[in-house]
Amino acid sequence: MTQAKQQIILASGGTGGHIFPARALAEELTARGFEVTLITDMRGEKYDELFPGVSILQVKSGSPSIGGLIGKIKAVAALLVGFLQSRKILRRLRPLAVVGFGGYPSMPPAAAAASLGVPLVLHEQNAVLGRVNKLLAGYAKIIATSFDNTESPDNETANKMIYTGNPVRRAILPLFGKGYISPVANGSINLLILGGSQGATILSEVVPAALAALPDDLKSRLHVTQQCRTEDIDKVRVHYQKSGIEANLASFFDNVAELLEGCHLAITRSGASTLSELTVAGRPSLLVPYKHAMDDHQRKNGENAVARGAARLVLQDNFTVEEVCRQLTDLLRHPDCLSVMANAATSLGEIHAAEKLADLVERFKSVNSDNKNSGKAAA
Repeated sequence: MTQAKQQIILASGGTGGHIFPARALAEELTARGFEVTLITDMRGEKYDELFPGVSILQVKSGSPSIGGLIGKIKAVAALLVGFLQSRKILRRLRPLAVVGFGGYPSMPPAAAAASLGVPLVLHEQNAVLGRVNKLLAGYAKIIATSFDNTESPDNETANKMIYTGNPVRRAILPLFGKGYISPVANGSINLLILGGSQGATILSEVVPAALAALPDDLKSRLHVTQQCRTEDIDKVRVHYQKSGIEANLASFFDNVAELLEGCHLAITRSGASTLSELTVAGRPSLLVPYKHAMDDHQRKNGENAVARGAARLVLQDNFTVEEVCRQLTDLLRHPDCLSVMANAATSLGEIHAAEKLADLVERFKSVNSDNKNSGKAAA
């Protein structure tokens, strides 16, 4: 008789920063023969294509961090309903472990795991523990981190932290170790501008004007690929046409790996997934942290890359045409500097993050097996 596969539950949702590492872990666990279920919030339908072979279950969730008093009350009520729904699911599926990826959609199933004694593993993508992971840290068996120096609120939490890195999309992994070729004299300069999952208006407003202000000998060599919000594309296209700069614009690119491989410099936000992909690809970057990110985590993420020599950082309030033009002129005039940054980025790249995270989850397989054997012996 075929033995039933052991069940692992992933708790995630919200932004790509939470979903992408969950997806990478799901792929790894499925390849190892586990049955994987994703518990997420009511937006779960949009994740179907990202999680082939994974069961997706939806529970109620909400964010008490936004909205007025009534909104906060509704969010707490939704989280409580989601918690009860999650307990029912966990009792039925009896998972080996639950892995939470932060964000409020992960709270109901993660809290349910803690209440039922199911081993809870948390994965923190950023350089500082997010609010939900911080709330759940006391109940977690292990806290896997994407940075080797993730900020911790106390020693007890720090002692649970194990560095794994941040799992990235499989399409990015082959770029690791391919090397970086800096722009050659009078050759083309390929710039890649990415603004996260939905683009960033400030990049559309500032970068085209900054590139237009570059010295002619640099401007004439530019090949720009830029992600823009849909409502910004026409305006940005006109700006590049007037400046005589060759530009490929879109609201979404499904060939990010190819674009990273071909770029000489990336201008991006400093979300955890973006930084992880930049380091695996080994590409220098100019980072613009999103100023309203929870607990200012994007700034802290970016500062980690800057401290290792892999990037430069300009705070959003300082991200002006003049400052960006100055930074780009300096970088593009010194391709040797770009090469040094690329090497530093590669030194931070972690291509085995999904495997390391899966290894942590599998620890509970042997623990459960030992517990069952002890029970049989006692009987």
